[in-house]
Amino acid sequence: MLTDSLLILAIKLFQQFVRILPENGQQGVGVFFGRIAFHILKKRQSIAITNIKRVFSNSDASWQKHIAKKCFENMGTNFIELLLVPYLSGAEYNLRFSIDDRQFADEALKMHRGLIALVFHYANWEIMGITSRFFENDVIALARPLKKHVKLNNFLNSLRISTGLKILPNINTSRDIMRCLKEDNIIAILADQREKRSRGVFVELFGEKVPTSRGIAMIGMKTGVPVIPFYLVRKGFLRYTLVCGKPIDMERKGNIEELIHKNTRKINAFLETIILKHPEEWFWVHRRWGRDASTRRGSGSLKPLFSVKDGV
Repeated sequence: MLTDSLLILAIKLFQQFVRILPENGQQGVGVFFGRIAFHILKKRQSIAITNIKRVFSNSDASWQKHIAKKCFENMGTNFIELLLVPYLSGAEYNLRFSIDDRQFADEALKMHRGLIALVFHYANWEIMGITSRFFENDVIALARPLKKHVKLNNFLNSLRISTGLKILPNINTSRDIMRCLKEDNIIAILADQREKRSRGVFVELFGEKVPTSRGIAMIGMKTGVPVIPFYLVRKGFLRYTLVCGKPIDMERKGNIEELIHKNTRKINAFLETIILKHPEEWFWVHRRWGRDASTRRGSGSLKPLFSVKDGV
């Protein structure tokens, strides 16, 4: 607890220091932090490069390292942006953030049944709460709590809440999700987290089967609520365009397990498309494929790996 308190104090002091810097200085600090992390966190650097190599197998080592480094730099920038968001005025929000293809979300919300917003560890996912600025509906995010660091968890959630989010602890939340949907809220769920092997459904991601949460598909199938992907496109420092994707059709007739696999694969397929657009924006440091991904290749019906020219 004392460690958490000291860490929070240090972050708050640093937050005030960053506030007085000019914007290019703020961005520079974020990039600097990312580069330091890239060189210090060798294990995470290795995981990132290995993951990039899995997807872009014919790219050269220098490109793979470049994308991994950019990923770290973006994470450093994301942290600085999260610290600054609480101090943005309403006018600054209008200047810094825009939305594309909102008609998909508007049409879904006209049904007054709520909406499941698929979000990903992509661009600055920590400030996805800005979504609430574009819609009248509350945006409620599921968040896995830091069980052993209550104070730190509460502090981080306070930063997320400052973007417009409401936080729902991700602990046995199915009833809460159903209630929130009935209240016509937008439920934001991270769709690219690695699930426990015993609980997940193994679904292809870039041709390799990975344990993926079955929860999104199950809720979508049970409720018939629209499932729409959202992601941010970086336009500069603390400047983003929120993109609403086309609703993902959650098929509901047939064998349940087959439907869960099929619908979850649609989610992973969407994730693949945005990763290929901007590889440096995804969270490559996450061990998404586990330690032995090469032993779980798909059947070959999917293209297993991608070249740099396919997506960049």
